[in-house]
Amino acid sequence: MDSQFDIFYEVVDPASQETEFVTEDRFIAETHYEKGYSVYEKHLTVTRLSRFAETRSVATLQWSDEDESDNPEIEEA
Repeated sequence: MDSQFDIFYEVVDPASQETEFVTEDRFIAETHYEKGYSVYEKHLTVTRLSRFAETRSVATLQWSDEDESDNPEIEEA
């Protein structure tokens, strides 16, 4: 059983609610967040159970200035 874990960021225009782009670069996401864009941090885990089956799990966090604990810093090994 193999697993893969990825983090990516969806940057959304707050006026139109349209996704502008998706990036894996946290710095780019932070820069756009500071400019007023909405940022959704997505954690994707894909586990291949066999050649014929896999599971996908996505957790989404919306960045917010209201509570700093809503914006966790991820430590990568």
